[in-house]
Amino acid sequence: MDTHGRQSLSSAPAKVVVDRPRPGQPYKGRVFVAVHAHLQDVPYYAGGLCAKLMLEGYTGYLVRTTNDEKYGGRTIAQNILSNEQEHLRMARALGFKDAIDLYYRAHRMNEISPVELRGRLILILRMLKADTVLSFLPTGEEDSDHRATGRAVEDACDMAAGESDFQEHLEAGFGPQSVVERYYFHTHAAQPFNRVVDIGPQVDKKVDAMVECQSQGGGGLGAELRARLAKERKRLPLLGGDDRMANREYVRQFLLDEHQEYGRPYKLSYAERFWYVDRHPPAKTKVDEYVAKNAVGI
Repeated sequence: MDTHGRQSLSSAPAKVVVDRPRPGQPYKGRVFVAVHAHLQDVPYYAGGLCAKLMLEGYTGYLVRTTNDEKYGGRTIAQNILSNEQEHLRMARALGFKDAIDLYYRAHRMNEISPVELRGRLILILRMLKADTVLSFLPTGEEDSDHRATGRAVEDACDMAAGESDFQEHLEAGFGPQSVVERYYFHTHAAQPFNRVVDIGPQVDKKVDAMVECQSQGGGGLGAELRARLAKERKRLPLLGGDDRMANREYVRQFLLDEHQEYGRPYKLSYAERFWYVDRHPPAKTKVDEYVAKNAVGI
């Protein structure tokens, strides 16, 4: 814990918490914002959690920082358009209320002014009144766009609650906003995790979202395999009778292996991993406790 009672990234808890489905809508009225760099990031790393949170009452918003111009195998303009369209379809598949694109150039996020990106993200968090944020760990990311996005999100979460930063937001009516929970994606084996989320009930939603990621992420590989086999006068029963079914079953059979592995130690069919940080203020501070014990009447 730091001096404000917040859990630090370096102080891993003694055991992993398994987050299971919660009945009803215990989080009704709360808002989360998921911030990723590329089309496939949220569906692959956190699609199940996003669907779970929205089922449990959250309203979800999705933010993509890059334009994904390098992905799609066509011209830059065509890649930008296909990724934008797929991003909107993927967001709808998971149930997000809205998707926001910031359109920074892919693979060049390290050229962007951190203050500019931070300011835009702070405005979004304040405007949407975000309680919870999902994004990349601010350190330890291998992808440069992930690193830049994660650092900016971390700073934005810390500063969104301030009453002095970006005064123009406050003048426009978007007041300070405390982000009290953070889920950091587990993107590779070397990263820590302290929460395993049961996404078995949400795996169909996750598959639906991943299928929309065809410019990148493998969402169209089932149809490609089906077409190749047809030319060879072969068929794979797994792939069904149309491209949509082929893509869904390909994703389920071949792209969810890690999520099955994550769940196996906890007897879950599918799971996602996160580093979770709870930044709710403590019910009583050290000062409160000292006063309660030592204050005398006058």
